[in-house]
Amino acid sequence: MAHTAKTGKVLGLFDGTQGQAALTNPAFKAPEREAVPTVFVKSENGTQFVNIPFLLINEQVGSIMERFHCCTCDICISAVTAECLKNLPERVVRAKRKSDADEVNRTAAEMRSEAIRVITKAVMFVKSNPRH
Repeated sequence: MAHTAKTGKVLGLFDGTQGQAALTNPAFKAPEREAVPTVFVKSENGTQFVNIPFLLINEQVGSIMERFHCCTCDICISAVTAECLKNLPERVVRAKRKSDADEVNRTAAEMRSEAIRVITKAVMFVKSNPRH
């Protein structure tokens, strides 16, 4: 099975060698709100839950916003993220062992093209209807 660019990052989360910040796109500034889901949630028994749509949004939103010359302020990024989360189906994958990283990658690969389409549509909507 081919590994995606995220395989090492996801595996690093199980090893403790990488933190959540390593997955953040430098152009993406997540709003400081409880309403926005986190990419990784770790339970008391060591199981991690990966929010695949938010992972894909986090991975792609900065570059798509720059490509369409959309404002990348916190307000616009929050608006795009919220619009995307409304329109993408929720997929949370349980990951307890390193072997579960394949499931995360497979699910992300299945959703990637749909996520890019939804993100692009949300970016164009926010660009034409800025909230500031």
